[in-house]
Amino acid sequence: MKNKKLLFGVFIVVAVLQAAMPLYMAWRWENILATGQRFYWQTAPVDPYDAFKGRYVALRFEETTAPVVDEEVISGKKAYAIIEENAAGQAFISAVTAKRPEQGAYVTAKIYRSGEGMAYVVLPFTRYYMNEYLAPAAEAAYRESAGKSGVAAVRIKDGYGVIEELYIGDKTLVEFLRQP
Repeated sequence: MKNKKLLFGVFIVVAVLQAAMPLYMAWRWENILATGQRFYWQTAPVDPYDAFKGRYVALRFEETTAPVVDEEVISGKKAYAIIEENAAGQAFISAVTAKRPEQGAYVTAKIYRSGEGMAYVVLPFTRYYMNEYLAPAAEAAYRESAGKSGVAAVRIKDGYGVIEELYIGDKTLVEFLRQP
């Protein structure tokens, strides 16, 4: 009888954990979108499709190099890219460090050393998923104008980043597509 109760208890705990894990994973990204600090990045698009996740606009960011703060940063490994804003309100990577920053905005990113004291940063947010029917038109519109005015609004919190919205000029990508 004791074994049955113990087995039932273990089953309940495992079932709760299995239900909680996907809920936590979804909550984490939604929490970043709701409470993360917003940064605006200059972008340049690429044409993509993911068979499992659907259509998206792939992004390449203009600001991807930064000075290395400490020598513990190893090429090909993850490190922390410290994010700041310039006078125009555009985000940039101000430094790369192997130690997690205690304050300020940062993202965990893959780092490649490129010369004396500099590193190339592969940002962890490069895909903006959207409605499959709007994606081809969005991709074409974004490709035509991104060199001049493409901007991604990215929310950053606790080392993670989520693309909130894409802008062409002063309009969101969806607003841009709806105009005549």
